[in-house]
Amino acid sequence: MPDQTTARAPTTVRSDGSTGVVERRAVTLFVALLAVALAAVASRGPLFAAAATGVAAFVAALALLGRDRIALLVMMAAFGTAPMYKGVAPSPDMPITPTDLLFGIGVLLLLPTLIGRPVRLPLGYVLGVLLVLTTGTLSTVFSPAPAVSAFQFVQWMIVLVGLVGLLAMWSPGWRIVDLLLWSYVAGHTLSTAYSPIGESIAGRAVGLTHHPNAFGEAGVMAFAAVMYLWRRSEALWYRLVVAACAGAAVLSVVTSGSRAAAAVVAGLIVMVPFVERSAVKGFLLALLLAIGVFSLPLLIDSSGDTSALSRLAGTGDAIVADQARLNAQEFGIDLFLQHPILGNGFAEAIYVHNVVLGVAVSIGVLGLLGYLMVLFTLARPIIGNHPNRRIAYLVWAFIAITPTVPALEDRTLWVPMAPAILLAMNMRHERDRDRPETTPERTLAAGPAGTTPATAIPTTESTP
Repeated sequence: MPDQTTARAPTTVRSDGSTGVVERRAVTLFVALLAVALAAVASRGPLFAAAATGVAAFVAALALLGRDRIALLVMMAAFGTAPMYKGVAPSPDMPITPTDLLFGIGVLLLLPTLIGRPVRLPLGYVLGVLLVLTTGTLSTVFSPAPAVSAFQFVQWMIVLVGLVGLLAMWSPGWRIVDLLLWSYVAGHTLSTAYSPIGESIAGRAVGLTHHPNAFGEAGVMAFAAVMYLWRRSEALWYRLVVAACAGAAVLSVVTSGSRAAAAVVAGLIVMVPFVERSAVKGFLLALLLAIGVFSLPLLIDSSGDTSALSRLAGTGDAIVADQARLNAQEFGIDLFLQHPILGNGFAEAIYVHNVVLGVAVSIGVLGLLGYLMVLFTLARPIIGNHPNRRIAYLVWAFIAITPTVPALEDRTLWVPMAPAILLAMNMRHERDRDRPETTPERTLAAGPAGTTPATAIPTTESTP
C-alpha cells in the first residue's frame, strides 16, 4: 500500500546551525503579550488609549519597514526637534526633552548594529575626553554641591561622549548624514515659519523655541548646515531649496535679536573664500560686504528696535543685556580664580553664561585643555582636502557662538555638530579621497570611510 504521508517542506537551517523556531516563537509570544498589555492600558481612559495606539502603530511600522529604516526615521526626528528641543518640551526646565527620548529610542533600535562594531576615534578626541572625564570627576567629588554637579556633568557627557560616540559607532553613509542635517534644517525652517504667529519676548521672535537667543542659535547652526548642504548637489531645484532655507535661517537670526548669532553668521560668510580657496569668491564677498556696510544704516532704521541689527547698534535692551553678561563674566572669573587647576564642579557653571569660561570654572585649566583638544580635532579638517570638509562649518559655528551660551549640554548646538566626528575619523583617508568636487554623485555615493556606497533607499546598513 503506497505511503499517504504528506511530504513536509525542508526546514531552513541558518549559518549558525539553528532553525529559527525558538526566535519565531519568542516573537509570537512577545506580540501576544504586548497586545494584551496594550488592551489593558487602553481600557483606562482616552489618554491611555491614545498612548496604546501610538505604541501599536510603532510596532506595526517596525514590522513593516524593518528596524534599520525605523531607526533612521527616529534619528531624523531627533535631529528635526533639536532646533527647539526645550520649546517642544512640557517645560523648559525639564532635564529630559522629546529630543532626548527620540535619541534614546534610536539607540535601542541601533543597538544590534552597534554591538561589536570597531571604532577608531581620533587620538585628539580620545585624549581630550579623558582629560575632561578625569578633571570632571575630581571637581565633582570635591564640589560644594556634588549631587548637583554630578547631574550637570552627566548631562554634558551625554552630548560630548554619548552623542558624538553614537555617530562615530553608527558611522552612517554621507547620504544619511545629509538626511540628518536636512531634518535639522527643516525643523528650524518650520520654527521660523511659526515665529510670526507665535509668542515673542520683548518684541524678539522665539519661534518654537523657549527663548529668543535659542532661536538665534538654531538659526546659526541651520545656516552652517546649509553651507555644507549647498555643495551636495548642483541641480537647480536643489540649490533653490537650499537658498530658501539659508534665507529662513538669516531671517530667524535677525528677528531673534541675537547679536552674537548675527556676528557668527557674518563670520561664517567671511570664511567662505578661505575654505573654498577662491579669489573670485573673495572678490564677490568683498563686494557683498561693501554693499552691506553702505546699506547698514538703512537696515537698522527699518528693522525695529528689537532686531539683531538694531541691538548691535545699541538700541532696545542691549545695554541691560551687556551689563548682565559683564556681571556673569566677573562672577565666572572670581570662581575660576578660587580653584584654577581642577575647578569648582558644575553646580554654578550655568550662571557664568559663557561655555568656555564655564568649562574653566567647572574643571579648571586642565579640563579646559581637554575640551579645546576635542574642538580642535573636530574643527581642523575644514582646512584639508576632504570632499566633505564643509561639514566643519558647523563646528566653527559652535565654537563662535558658545561664548554667549550658558548651558554646556545645549542640544540645539551639539546635535547638528556631532556628525563632524565622521570627518575627523577619516582624515587619514584624505589623500586617497582627494578627487575633483565637480562630480557630486561621487561624493554622495561614498560613506565616511570611503568604502561603502549609499543605497537608493537609505538605511542604517549603508555604513562602512
